[in-house]
Amino acid sequence: MQVTLQFFQAKSNGNSIVVEWKSNVETDVVSYDVERAGSDNVFRYVGTVAAKGSNQPYSYTDDEAFGKRDGSSDGSVARNYFTYRLKIVTADKNVNYSNSVGVVHNVSGIKRTWGMIKEMFR
Repeated sequence: MQVTLQFFQAKSNGNSIVVEWKSNVETDVVSYDVERAGSDNVFRYVGTVAAKGSNQPYSYTDDEAFGKRDGSSDGSVARNYFTYRLKIVTADKNVNYSNSVGVVHNVSGIKRTWGMIKEMFR
């Protein structure tokens, strides 16, 4: 397996987090699993994007970052800082990981309040 990423980034648009990357070289790659970590620094699966071939741009929108429990022992909700990485899966089931990137998720006050209200009823 050979994968070279031209770039890998995550950015908040106020409602969700958009994870973007582009491969320069991509050999035998079947899919990219997007993983997210909260304040507990434990990466968890959030979605899969099928591989398209070398020199292709990719994007994954994480609409569920706000309000997700981050795995910390106090049961708090992760609110601001998330780390993302790619789990790169090949046809023969070998796995490699990309570097990780961090993003501050600036959620609007209205969405933050609504998210907290919804959490109370879960």
